[in-house]
Amino acid sequence: MHEQIDTHFEYFLKYIITGVEIIGALIIVYYTIRALIRLLRKDHMGCRDALTTGISTGLNFLLTSEVLNTIIAPDWSAIGMTCAILLMRAGMTLLIHWENKMEHENSKLKE
Repeated sequence: MHEQIDTHFEYFLKYIITGVEIIGALIIVYYTIRALIRLLRKDHMGCRDALTTGISTGLNFLLTSEVLNTIIAPDWSAIGMTCAILLMRAGMTLLIHWENKMEHENSKLKE
């Protein structure tokens, strides 16, 4: 009985993880298209804002999927790999936030 519940929970969680990953990827694609449109309109600042917002938001969804992956990780090597991916994505998210903050501060100084 307990094994059946674990199996069903694992399948259910895998579908949720896949859904969250798809949402994260779609967010990145959507904001990339918005950035491309702004770039074609010669709005370089808007292009950069759209890209950093989209990548940051998409990475947050991908981070969530990695956290959920740790729940069903079968062994310590899988947990280690998931944690490495988690740290890499968290680092990228922090770097993007920092770059976005610095860009906004620079634009305020120019005004």
